[in-house]
Amino acid sequence: TYGMALSGTQLDASSTVAGTFVYTPAAGTVLPAGSQTLSVTFTPSDPTDYSSPAAKTVPLTVSQATPVITWAPPAAITYGTALSGAQLDAASTFAGTFAYTPAAGTVLPAGSQTLSVTFTPTVTANYSTVTATVTLTVNKATPVISWATPAAITYGTALSGTQLDATSTVAGTFAYTPAAGMVLPAGSQTLSVTFTPTVTANYTTVTATEPMTVNKATPVISWATPAPITYGTALS
Repeated sequence: TYGMALSGTQLDASSTVAGTFVYTPAAGTVLPAGSQTLSVTFTPSDPTDYSSPAAKTVPLTVSQATPVITWAPPAAITYGTALSGAQLDAASTFAGTFAYTPAAGTVLPAGSQTLSVTFTPTVTANYSTVTATVTLTVNKATPVISWATPAAITYGTALSGTQLDATSTVAGTFAYTPAAGMVLPAGSQTLSVTFTPTVTANYTTVTATEPMTVNKATPVISWATPAPITYGTALS
């Protein structure tokens, strides 16, 4: 593999005749990836009986090295958070470029998601392109409910949209307790709402409460002016 220096594992020519071997390239050389040729020249110790020198070549395949990518699984995020360098932070000791899928800026749905990166080394002749993946957990978002404390009402006033007026920037439905139309007794009361988002896959159901004061009502007295009476007539 590219990066491995030539050694006796490759430069291991032998002969039944005593002599010395000189290799080209020499031991310790790091060859580029591809099809390479190793050459050896053999000089016999007995030049009288053996011709000198003798030479031989052999082919050697140097495979591309696979870059090592370091990419720790990112911490969980909440739905609505766009992917950024906080999640797309793969690294390598080799020079090159990273291409992520999904790309930075993408908002993923809630659930377990897979992030992928393809690393293309700068020196493509000696290094292979490599892909890595990590798992990212996207938690459901909690919708924000806006609900101002209702103004006090008087006993006998039925609950309506004036009091039951919670809102959210997330689409969904509101269920109130007590419901619209209810007449609450005087005193300090608590109104409650449960918001169910339309897209339950990405948002959680949430509940909110608000206090409300129900004032005592003032009874109405009806009393018509009595007809005149004559002195001596007892009130009745």
